[in-house]
Amino acid sequence: MPISSSSHPRQGAVSSPRPVVAVLGDPGTHSAMVKLLRDSGAEVIVTADPYQLREADGMVVAGPAGSLEAYDELKAKDAERVIGRRVAGGRPVLAAGAALSCLFESVAVNHPQLGSVQIQGMGEWPGESVELSTRDLVPGSSVLSPSPDSQLLKDLEGEARFKSEHGVFEWVFDQSIDYIAPPSVSWTATEPPYIAAVENGPLTAVQFCPVVSGELGAEFMRRWVESLAVTGRLSLTPDESATGGEGA
Repeated sequence: MPISSSSHPRQGAVSSPRPVVAVLGDPGTHSAMVKLLRDSGAEVIVTADPYQLREADGMVVAGPAGSLEAYDELKAKDAERVIGRRVAGGRPVLAAGAALSCLFESVAVNHPQLGSVQIQGMGEWPGESVELSTRDLVPGSSVLSPSPDSQLLKDLEGEARFKSEHGVFEWVFDQSIDYIAPPSVSWTATEPPYIAAVENGPLTAVQFCPVVSGELGAEFMRRWVESLAVTGRLSLTPDESATGGEGA
């Protein structure tokens, strides 16, 4: 895809000792996520520009409550290709909320016009995300059951707030391949449990919403931001740094 001249680093851009995080979206949106990331130690820009999404030290995809809406937004902004390139290059990506469902092979949704349909996901992990109502569950709060090898959720106390209407109830990843480190998978404490988070190298996804999960969400985000390497590949202008890209 051609890169517009506005996508390249501009005069007046300043290097920052803080990691630069690009939040997928239109400038002026995701203000609560921007605040949480800044409070966690990051410089933040909200953008759909492929160059900025690729070159930032970290990328965040914060999906709406509905998996269908999250899927539509990912497609509209060509995020699938950007996420794939970042993950292939070992560059951190965090997907939060309904965006987690889109990373699996398929998502079962009730379409307003088509009824029950199965949407093909990004296929980063095998499995299907289904509506919580099919398991007699509703979105709400739950304590977490972290994986013993979790780096981001270990020893976190409190409840996480889940807003997404979907969940993945089975983990079918082949963990017998010796040369591949298996992902770290954490679960809810619901009955039945469903996946709360996956930590898979540079790709991290959480089903809960960090913004509304209190101190648990804040500490999780601090840990993720602290894990980012400051590369200097993308520098923000003073205006972008002050506004998170709003109006830029």
